[in-house]
Amino acid sequence: MTFTDIAARFEQSGSGSDSFKALFKSAFDLMKEDPENAALYFLIGVAAKSYVRVYEDQAVTEEVSERAKAILVGYNRKVIEALAAEPARRFELLSAISHDYEWQVADF
Repeated sequence: MTFTDIAARFEQSGSGSDSFKALFKSAFDLMKEDPENAALYFLIGVAAKSYVRVYEDQAVTEEVSERAKAILVGYNRKVIEALAAEPARRFELLSAISHDYEWQVADF
């Protein structure tokens, strides 16, 4: 399975924690299959896993889960772009996702 497949499956799934769990497991599995791009998959996996850790055992409003899903869908799109890009652009996109997740995302 490619990251594009994983991202599409996540985007088409619901916004419950099971969707985030499937995303992080798939991203981490893909790290083994494509070690050259492991940093991209790791970042997505960590963000999705963080969402699961924070919200798995509690009621979450649809607004919170949809906002988190939209953030990860955006990150996934940047990863897809990065995978098709030259190394310098790939690094720029990885850095952009990392910066955004650290400084703009407070919910998970």
